[in-house]
Amino acid sequence: MEAKGKATVSNRDRSRKYLREVRSELKKVVWPTPRQTLSYTGFVVSFSIVVALIISGLDALFNLGLNFIR
Repeated sequence: MEAKGKATVSNRDRSRKYLREVRSELKKVVWPTPRQTLSYTGFVVSFSIVVALIISGLDALFNLGLNFIR
């Protein structure tokens, strides 16, 4: 049942409004420079390697401990 006299907004109009707002928000974003991006990438890769080594070391220790118990 549709109410009389009530204006409806089409999906197309809502989509256009949404995309306009997204575009407006993206213009406000402060994007990193290529040098910053490279620096951040290096940090993330290095940190990931360190965490992987820590997890591998703990796994090896637990494996030794469990083999010692057997």
